[in-house]
This record gives sequence, structure tokens and C-alpha cells, in this order.
Amino acid sequence: MSTKEKLEQLVAKMKQWQKVENAAVAQTAKIMDEADHPLIRLVAEIIQRDSNAHHRVQQAIIDSLEKESINVFYDDLEKVWDSIAKHIMIEKKTINLAKESLEAIEGTRFPVQQYLLTYLLHDEEKHDKLLCDLELIKKRMYP
Repeated sequence: MSTKEKLEQLVAKMKQWQKVENAAVAQTAKIMDEADHPLIRLVAEIIQRDSNAHHRVQQAIIDSLEKESINVFYDDLEKVWDSIAKHIMIEKKTINLAKESLEAIEGTRFPVQQYLLTYLLHDEEKHDKLLCDLELIKKRMYP
């Protein structure tokens, strides 16, 4: 398969995935309309926001292949790197706080709080990884 065919296949997959994300947004809206329970509504809202963000990322991938590629230059990263490094430190603090919070309720009967704290921990770890992966891009540009 040629590179062009692979890229066309990727764009098709992104568009298919976007339709699934749209269905997820619609379904979470239905859940929120039907649910009175605050935890269920909160989870549906979180998933809906994530699905909307996924759709935007998928569109960025499509646009980068069909319209204009996304070029990252060393200067782009270097210009904001101090702020990114500070934010990485903030993310590390939030990860530690989430872990400490989970430890604080270990052995208790608070499954809802454990569930929500675990979600927060995973989300903060995801943020940390996103930022740290930017550093990998930067290092690969000028080792």
C-alpha cells in the first residue's frame, strides 16, 4: 500500500471515529437527561467533554493531512518551554495529591470517592504524559 493510500485510509478512519464520538456525545446527553443521580450525571458529563475533545483532535489530524500539515519547530517549543516545565511540575503535584488522597481513604468504605479520585489520578497522569511527550519531540529535534 502506498503512503498516499495509507493516509487516505487514516483520514477515513478518523472520519469514522468522529461519527462514533458524535454518537457518544448524543448518548451521554441522553444519559444526563434521564439520570437524576449526581454521580451518573457527572460521569456522563466527563465522557461527553472527552468525546468532544477527541473529535477536535481527530479533526486536527484530518486537517493536517488534507489542508495544512502541522509543523513543530524547536523555537516554537523553546519559546514557551519554561511555562511548560512549570506546568509539568504542577501536574506532578496534582498526581501526588491524588495518590495521597487515595491513600488517606484506603481501607474505608468510600467507593464513590475512590472511584472519583482514581479518575482524577488517571487524568492528571494523562496531562503529565502529554506535556512530557512534548519534551520528547523537543529532544528529538536537537538531541
